[in-house]
Amino acid sequence: MNMRSKIGFIGAGLALALAGCNGSSSGTATAGGGNATAANNSSLPLVAFSQANSQDPWRQVFDKDTKAEAAKYTSDMQFEEQEAEDDVNKQVGVIDTFMVKKPKVLLVSPVTEAVQTEVEKAHDAGEFVILLDRSVPGTKWDVYVGGDNMAIGRQAGDQMGKLLNGKGTVLMIRGTADAKPTKDRGNGFMESMKKFPGIKVIVGDDCGYQRGKAQTFMENFLQQKQPFDAVYAHNDEMAIGAYQAMKAANTPKKVIIGIDGCQKEMIEHIKNGDIDATFMYPDPGPKGVDIADDFLKGKKPTDKNIFLPTEMVTKDTADAYEKEHPNLAG
Repeated sequence: MNMRSKIGFIGAGLALALAGCNGSSSGTATAGGGNATAANNSSLPLVAFSQANSQDPWRQVFDKDTKAEAAKYTSDMQFEEQEAEDDVNKQVGVIDTFMVKKPKVLLVSPVTEAVQTEVEKAHDAGEFVILLDRSVPGTKWDVYVGGDNMAIGRQAGDQMGKLLNGKGTVLMIRGTADAKPTKDRGNGFMESMKKFPGIKVIVGDDCGYQRGKAQTFMENFLQQKQPFDAVYAHNDEMAIGAYQAMKAANTPKKVIIGIDGCQKEMIEHIKNGDIDATFMYPDPGPKGVDIADDFLKGKKPTDKNIFLPTEMVTKDTADAYEKEHPNLAG
């Protein structure tokens, strides 16, 4: 979700940022990009962004696209970003620090649903709260912008059923357990599996949307000699990690499906036949910033949930997809 269980608003730029794969440093970022202790014009309303992390490729693209969009509105807003390094407690502190500055708009991409209390505090304080990529329970927030992870999970399940001809065993590698995309990408997939009674699903570990964790999990799983025919990973990083573990162990070809579609590396694996498909998970940052600017100008969205479209990428469509998305992460 990373459900993340996997998508284009997060933006071509974010997708490109993902390509950077160089985790960005934690800090406060101005709309023009870079790190700073304060925004450039303190007379303008503050739009603050609490990012879950800036390490994985998809989120690097997310960051890049968000900052690029905010840079278009430097006459309308101050923009500051702080990442939480996938630490719930740190994100709570980040949001609390932002609240002292009394932002007009608070953008939050939650580490997990455990930040619900802080989101509700901000909402109760009168801030306009926009959730990006991941939501939290309840209704004390104003807008969610992101992919429809349930729908992506269902589509991934349909494609898996097709590739396995309705029979076999799928190993599902999960993202961050308490993140809503993880739940939705898993639940959507399992919903689709009801149409394929000949397919068994093994629910694997929570690998936190991280390649290294997924690779280690797959290495251990292979040692158990448990038969399986396919892997469904909640994001591309974990799909690649699983593939690398299987390649190192000389495991016969398995069907592999991921989610994100933001990295050139993943597209190359699909072109080469190593991995069978991914689903683009849209970058919500630019849309979130646009909504923030509209709010500052007195306009609120009519929908509480804004779902961005996805796209399946297979060997047949990989070349065209790459041409249509020139800013994929390298």
